[in-house]
Amino acid sequence: MFKKYQAFSFFLALLLFLLPAASQETFCKQIANYTMDVKLDTEAKMIKATEILSWTNDTGYSTNELWFHLYWNAFQNNMSTFLTEAERRGRSVSGFKKDDWGYCRVESIKVVANPYFQEYDLMPFLEFRYPDVENLYDQTVFSARLPNAVRPGQTILLRIEFESKVPRPISRTGVYKDYYFIAQWFPKIGVFQDGRWNCHQYHSASEYFADYGTYNVRITLPSTFVVGTTGEHREKIDNRDGTATHHFYQHSVHDFAWTASPRFLEYTENYEFAPGKQTEITLLLQPEHERLKDRYLNAVKNAIKYSSLFYGDYPYSTATCVDPAYNSRSGGMEYPTFFTGGAYFLTWKGIPRPEGVTIHEFGHGYFYGLVGTNEFENAWMDEGFTSFLDTEVYYTAYKEPLYNRSFFGIPVTFKDVKIPIESDGISSHRQTYNMDVLQRFAWEFLEGGSYGANSYSKAELMLRTLKRFMGEDIFARMIKAYSQRNWFKHPQPRDFYTVVSEFAGRDMSWFLDQFVYGSDKLDYAIGKISSDREKKPEGWFDGEYIKREIEANRYQSEVIVRRLGEVKLPVEILVVFEDGNEVRETWDGQYRWKRFVYQQPSRVQKAVVDPEFKLVLDINRTNNSQMRKPNRLAPFKWVSNWLSWLQHALEFFTILGG
Repeated sequence: MFKKYQAFSFFLALLLFLLPAASQETFCKQIANYTMDVKLDTEAKMIKATEILSWTNDTGYSTNELWFHLYWNAFQNNMSTFLTEAERRGRSVSGFKKDDWGYCRVESIKVVANPYFQEYDLMPFLEFRYPDVENLYDQTVFSARLPNAVRPGQTILLRIEFESKVPRPISRTGVYKDYYFIAQWFPKIGVFQDGRWNCHQYHSASEYFADYGTYNVRITLPSTFVVGTTGEHREKIDNRDGTATHHFYQHSVHDFAWTASPRFLEYTENYEFAPGKQTEITLLLQPEHERLKDRYLNAVKNAIKYSSLFYGDYPYSTATCVDPAYNSRSGGMEYPTFFTGGAYFLTWKGIPRPEGVTIHEFGHGYFYGLVGTNEFENAWMDEGFTSFLDTEVYYTAYKEPLYNRSFFGIPVTFKDVKIPIESDGISSHRQTYNMDVLQRFAWEFLEGGSYGANSYSKAELMLRTLKRFMGEDIFARMIKAYSQRNWFKHPQPRDFYTVVSEFAGRDMSWFLDQFVYGSDKLDYAIGKISSDREKKPEGWFDGEYIKREIEANRYQSEVIVRRLGEVKLPVEILVVFEDGNEVRETWDGQYRWKRFVYQQPSRVQKAVVDPEFKLVLDINRTNNSQMRKPNRLAPFKWVSNWLSWLQHALEFFTILGG
C-alpha cells in the first residue's frame, strides 16, 4: 500500500509539473526541468526560492550522486576561483562592503518519494567539490550522495529550498540602484556524460554548460517593477501587499535568467521573419536611450531574419532584448530567448552599436542556445561561431560600418573610412597568435587577451578562411547543416570536423587541425620579382660561332613566392604583365618557396599571392603583393590620408574645448 501511495504521489507531482507543457510540443528531450517559486526582497537584496527539479538520466550509465553549480558563491569572498583569476586580469573588489557580496545557499534538499526512491534528506550528504582547482575557499560546485543510484532512463525528483544574496555587479549579474539582472542564480544541476559529471567550477573566463529542459517560474516582487525573462510571460497577479507575481514558462532551453527595474520602457512587437513564422520581440529600454528604440528593434529583427536564413528558422515564440543600465556590468550577455545589448552614451548612425552587440548576443541563441556547446571546454565553438554569425548578419543587413575610435570616452567616426569584413578580428590575432592553441579550456589561456583573440577572433577568421576555401555555396550549406544537426545536443570539435569533411568531399582535418590545435602563423609572401630580356644565342655552338646582333624582344621573368609561417595551405598567385596579360598559378604551399618562370613579350608589372583574399588568417597582408618597380608616391598618399583624419579629430576636440 505504501509503495502504491509513493508511486501515485510521484506521478501526481510529475503531472502537475508537466501540465503547462501539454499545449505545446517540446523540441527535444526535457532532461533537467525546474519549477520555481521565487520572491525578491528589494530592501534586503535577497532572493528566497523553492525549486522542484526533475532530472532524467538519459545516458547508459548509473550514478549514485548528483553534482550542482552554485555560481553566485564566486561572489561571496575575494578568494574564490573566479575572483582570484579575475584579479590577475585587473578586476578588483577591494572597495566591497559587507552588503556588496553575493552568494547562493542551499537551505534544504530532499528527494521526493517516487517508485525508485523514498523521501530522503540529502543535506547531510552535501560536499563541496573542486574538479578544476583545489581551492577550499571556492564553493561553486557541490555534490549530493544518493541513497541508491539513478539508473539509465530513471527520473529523480528533488525539492530544494535556497536563498541567493544579490551581489553588487561584478560580472554579468547583480543589482545596481533599482536595476536587477539575475543570471546563474539558482542551484543548477551539471551535465552527466560518459559516466561522469561535467560540472566545472566558476572561472572568470568561462561561461556555462547545462542540459535542456522546461522552466516553469513564478517571480514575486514589487508591483512597480517591469520584468523580463527567458520564455513566455503567462500571467501577472497583483497581490494585496504591493507586490505582483509573474508567471513565466519555456520548454527546450538550458537556462533561465531575468531582469527587473521600475525604470524600463517596455516595447512589444510581433515580427514575421518568414512566411507564416513569427516571434514576439520585447525590448526593455533605459529611459535615457529612448532615441535608440528603433535601432534596437531593427537590430533584433535583422538578427532573427538572417540567422534564420543562414542557420535555421528561429524556433521560439519570444525574443527579449534588454538595454542594460549603466555600471551594471550586464551588457553583452546571452541566455535562451533573452539577451542584453549595450550602447555608448553618445552614438550615431554608422557606429555599429547597439546593432553589433545586439546581433552578437542574439546569435548566441544559436551557437550556445540551440547548439548546446560546452563553453567551459570549447569556447571557440560558441564565441567564434557567434562572432562569425554577427559579422555575416551585420554586413548583410547594414553593409560596411564606419571606422570609429573613442577619445576620452567620446566616440569619433571617420566617415571616409569603412571597415572591410576581412579585417574583423585580425588585429588581436596578430598580437596573440602564438600564445595558445584554439582548443583549450577557457580558464587555461595565458591571459585574457589570448582567450579573447583565440575564442573569438581566430575562430571567426578560421571560419571565414574556410568559407572562401570551400566556396560560398558549399560553406553556406555546411554551416547550416552543422547548426541544425546539433540543435539540442552537445557537439564536440569532432562533430564539426565531420560535417565540414562531408560537404568538402574529403577529410578536412589537415586544414582544421592547423588552426584548432596549432598556434603557428599563416603568412605567404611575394619574395622576389625579376624580368630580363630573353637571351639570344652568342658564342660557339657545334663548331660555329654565332654573334648576337640585336636585342631579343621577349623577356624571361621570375616570380618567387615564399611561405614565411608554418601553416601550410594551397595558395593562388596572380602575375600581371605590363601589356595587361595575366597568369594565375596554384601552389600547394608545402615547401618554403616556389619559383615561377615565364617567357613573355612583356615584363612582369606585379605579383600577388592569394589575390582573392581567401586566406583571411594571413597575419601580414603587406607582403602579399609586390610591384617590380615600386610606386614611390604611395607612402605620401597614406600620410596625406592620416593627416586628414588627425585634422578632423583635432577639430572635433577644439569644438568641445571651446
